[in-house]
Amino acid sequence: MYTKFPDSLLLNTKETDYLVAKIRASGFQFLGYGITKGKIRVNLQEVNNKDNDYFLTDTELKVQFERQLSNTVSLLELEKDTFFIDLYKVATKEVAINPNITIDVASNHILDGGLILEPKTVSIKGPAKEIAKINEVFTAPLVLTGLSNDFSEKLLLIKPEAIDNTILLQEVVEVSGKIVEFSERAFEIPLSSVNILEGYRIKTFPNKIELVCKASLESLKTMKLSDFEVVVDYNSLLNKESKYLNVQLKRTPANIYSVQLLTGKVEFVLEKL
Repeated sequence: MYTKFPDSLLLNTKETDYLVAKIRASGFQFLGYGITKGKIRVNLQEVNNKDNDYFLTDTELKVQFERQLSNTVSLLELEKDTFFIDLYKVATKEVAINPNITIDVASNHILDGGLILEPKTVSIKGPAKEIAKINEVFTAPLVLTGLSNDFSEKLLLIKPEAIDNTILLQEVVEVSGKIVEFSERAFEIPLSSVNILEGYRIKTFPNKIELVCKASLESLKTMKLSDFEVVVDYNSLLNKESKYLNVQLKRTPANIYSVQLLTGKVEFVLEKL
């Protein structure tokens, strides 16, 4: 078998995986080699190149063979004095890893911050035309249910279909996530107005908007009304005859999972100053 390929080369998948050699051994040793076809590792790190033909000489191969044969086996002769090896030049490319994971968390829990991949990308190596078609590599599928604690899993990377001579330079990715318990808290936020006509002010009914925020228990304890901003924008009024303005959520704390306005629009009147 071939090992230690130069960084810029790969072996054609149809290349032969055996060499013919004559050896001398005792009866039982010889019988063993005849049955198992003794596997020898051929190091290609120092392969020769001439006009894009790659080869090893019989002298170079004999040195490698003799290092791996037992003392009771002698190498007499190789079939050829030059062994050509079907290697080809390759390119490398970094592509994203796409986790094929289905996650179901326990009640009142949430995946905090999304999935964490280590690494986030993988290097692929193959013919330039072949790797140009590949933009991502998927993990093996994984289903996790009823999660209430942090998790970490090692997943195999799946070689994309319909590629013959491209390899992944890494086979495993670690996928992890933080699972936290969340709760809800209601806030009543004063309603502001923007883009008012000059010389006027807006009065809304109601003038406060209730919202429900989902976050971790620790985060909810420290939240304040000033962390939120809820407005109505007079410029968003498409029909100047309308008595209603849509409510917009302009600012929220960074450490929340979701926020819901319980009122989507409010009645208003323009008052001249």
